[in-house]
Amino acid sequence: MDPQKTPSVTHFPFIDKQSAAQAPTTSQLKPFQFAHPILDCAEARAHEAHLLKDPEAEWAAMQAAGAAIEKGIVRDYQEMRPLPKRLRLVALLGKGNNAGDAMIACQQLLAHYPRARIDLLFVEPVDALKPLPQRALQELEGRVQIISCETPGECADYHDRLLQATHGRGYHICLDGLLGMSFQPPLRPAYAALIEAINQFSAIDLRAAVDLPSGLGEEAESPVFQADMTYATGIAKSPLFQGGATQGRIRYLDLGFFTEEVPALADAVDSVLLPDLLNPLRSLRPPDVDKRSFGHLYIVGGSSFMPGALLMAVQAALRSGVGLVTAFAPVSVAATLAAQVPEAMWVPWPETSAGTLSPKALPLLMERIDRADALLIGPGMGFDRNTEFLSQQIIANVDRPVILDADALRTRTVDLIRTRKSAAGPVVLTPHMGEFVRVAKLKKPRLNSQLLLDFCRTARVTLALKGPITRICDGHHVFMNTFGGPVLSRGGSGDLLAGMIGGMMAQNNKDIPLAVARAVVYHGLAAERLARSRGQVAVRTTEVLEHLSEVLRNPAHEDLS
Repeated sequence: MDPQKTPSVTHFPFIDKQSAAQAPTTSQLKPFQFAHPILDCAEARAHEAHLLKDPEAEWAAMQAAGAAIEKGIVRDYQEMRPLPKRLRLVALLGKGNNAGDAMIACQQLLAHYPRARIDLLFVEPVDALKPLPQRALQELEGRVQIISCETPGECADYHDRLLQATHGRGYHICLDGLLGMSFQPPLRPAYAALIEAINQFSAIDLRAAVDLPSGLGEEAESPVFQADMTYATGIAKSPLFQGGATQGRIRYLDLGFFTEEVPALADAVDSVLLPDLLNPLRSLRPPDVDKRSFGHLYIVGGSSFMPGALLMAVQAALRSGVGLVTAFAPVSVAATLAAQVPEAMWVPWPETSAGTLSPKALPLLMERIDRADALLIGPGMGFDRNTEFLSQQIIANVDRPVILDADALRTRTVDLIRTRKSAAGPVVLTPHMGEFVRVAKLKKPRLNSQLLLDFCRTARVTLALKGPITRICDGHHVFMNTFGGPVLSRGGSGDLLAGMIGGMMAQNNKDIPLAVARAVVYHGLAAERLARSRGQVAVRTTEVLEHLSEVLRNPAHEDLS
């Protein structure tokens, strides 16, 4: 076979085209259903003004925001270690409502950690606070220490003052409540000096921002508060999703601002996914079912030199709730893998001399394809002209929902998707950014929603673009997944996700975007459970699987008690 030429694709005439899964025209996954719209700052201000029409409504929202921020901080700190009872926190405060949110969070922390030390560092005179932040400060009176920092010189020179206040130990938490979504550049000198100084202050474990890191906006200028976590209160704002690392990890805090659909926002392109996506998995299953009721996933992958990726994909698929999994594995490793995961059915696949799957054995798959509800190809498959040809044959002939992952994500294979018949099953791609650059034929990494929409419409695919924020695009909307975190930055995480996506699609092949999003959220929440339990470092990838059941059985973070 000439490696410089793409082999002609063989079509198998015996496939029952009438039984093919139909590509969905609509999805339950849309803004206000399992997701909330992401707004720019002007839209967010207008929506809040519409909802919070009087001071008491605004005060109730501030209390809800502060309580949610406190819960988030306690939760997220545990990815390092348990939060100490004598915790030390410094809050950076301006005069607006973000300062009020931060002070309510401090009040909640003191309720749960009465031996904590809370230092409030004000950039404005205390009497300049707006009424609601002033009210929040009054409720903290006598329980906190107040530090003023009203000139650039004071703010730049605060390093020694804070070390002295904590006897040289620094702070467990720094909470940024300086500026919010109404910020317009440039930064005033005192704010800029404090942000620059705090960014250089190393004696802080966790840097948390309220709503938006101070200095970040749609016309942001440096400096920007360098957050580890940003707690987006009530509305997820678009500057958080425009790239860069200043916002750290994004935590969307649902305060009930979208309990009803807002017609003016119904066509929002970007939305943030909600954990409510998993609620259907928390219900009792009907009593009159069997294994066939929950779908049959086929997985084609593995090689003699990368069998582990296939194994992890199979293990994850089995934990997704799917009824049946059939794995097509290289003949040299199939028996070994079957002994490790006997719950799956294993079909030995002839190999090439290089240890990859031989495309000549495609009839092994095609003679069984009518029993599949979805097919995943790629984990551990390796890349050569044989596996590329095999992927192309599957795209051309398999009229079932297909997931292309890992080494199956090749430009010529993706190009072939456009030739699939309209009755053929939908195709999902699961690239990381490097793979996306290749299949989208980009010169360098780029990330914006219009690019993803155009790609999905042209390629006729649903995309799960993996990254710190995994973006799911169906050609109509882009859904942001903020769950997961650095604990997933290790080999095999993508294989687990691919198996879970395949399992969800086999269970629900009529609503592919919903199935993909559900798997992504499930995977991310389980990873967070692992990180809170074991930390981010000394863990194995497959330990994520042991936390999947906890996500369903204890959805409200009972692991924090």
